[in-house]
Amino acid sequence: MAHNIESLVRYFAGAVFAIMLLATPLSATAQSRNTDDYRKRVEEYKKSLNKATAEVETLKKEKKSASKQLAAIEREMRLRNDYIGEVDKERKALERSINTCNTTIDSLDRVLAHNREVYAEAVRVAYRNYAQNNNTNYILASQSITDAARRKAQVEHIAASRKALADTIIAQTALIDTKRAELQERTSELDSVATILKQERRKLEDNRTQAQRTYNKLSKREKAAVDEQRKQQKQYEKAVAELQKMLKGNKVGAGFSRNTKGLNLPVEGGELSESGYGGTITGKKGDAVRTIHEGIVQDVQYKKTTNKYTVFLGYNEYLVTYTNLSAVSVKKGDVLKKDQKIGVIGSGIDSDDKPYVRIAIYDCDSKQPLKVSSFFKKR
Repeated sequence: MAHNIESLVRYFAGAVFAIMLLATPLSATAQSRNTDDYRKRVEEYKKSLNKATAEVETLKKEKKSASKQLAAIEREMRLRNDYIGEVDKERKALERSINTCNTTIDSLDRVLAHNREVYAEAVRVAYRNYAQNNNTNYILASQSITDAARRKAQVEHIAASRKALADTIIAQTALIDTKRAELQERTSELDSVATILKQERRKLEDNRTQAQRTYNKLSKREKAAVDEQRKQQKQYEKAVAELQKMLKGNKVGAGFSRNTKGLNLPVEGGELSESGYGGTITGKKGDAVRTIHEGIVQDVQYKKTTNKYTVFLGYNEYLVTYTNLSAVSVKKGDVLKKDQKIGVIGSGIDSDDKPYVRIAIYDCDSKQPLKVSSFFKKR
């Protein structure tokens, strides 16, 4: 009898430890956060798409020229394509979340089944000990007061372990219920997203048909202009794809954004003038050009025909190009601190005979070139 109770103490000690170790749930916090991020981006794209769709409808009602209608339809198609891409990313994120949830539930189910078996056996042993008065006999068989105290503590430990096991089973059952509810919610969201994807792909096909009909109504001259515009659009998209590829996975300079405060011009004492989406900063020949924020050098290119350098600096998802440098002091892969020297202004001059460095900024997340003045003002 003494051997059985002492064995039960050791068994419970090992069993409860394993239970507490296995009962730790697999965290899906990161998966959930990613899904929420995708959902926010989808909503932003949807707003832009709705605006473009409304513009197409307005042009139809006002019976504007076919070329304007075609431009609006093609813009709607581009936005719808982007929207479909974002919705598809959300779908994939939901599928990953569902797979994680299923894995967690399967793991918890196995542990719970094991714990219930252990608890059922513990209850049967407790009943036998109670019916046969084993616990009392075990303590009365002590050979000393110290031995009696030890045996009493062992009996109490068995009871406490049994209660801890019961509490663990209750907690695990509640956790599994929560995970199953989460799984049901995610599955419902996935069904909804799949429906949206199907609808938007059908609308995209309708857009293509509508665009072709509108294109066929154009004159020969209008068709030539549209074809050239399409060619320029493809070149732009290719350039953006290259920029995105260049910045893929870059997290350096994550604090840099359109709301970054306290930025100075890359050239001390220089003057900024803006034209379109680019900017020119004039200074003196040999002036140092410095980075405006922590960033990483994505590339350094040298052009033989001009004997000048261009530096591509990545600030997280932003890319800034510095052109017309006569010398550089950085190389591809360098991580730069704010105000660190990149190179020097070249000998090329602007229309006012002033040496300059040419700046351009791209947001590779939104796929848009940005106004440089909004970044280089010190706020």
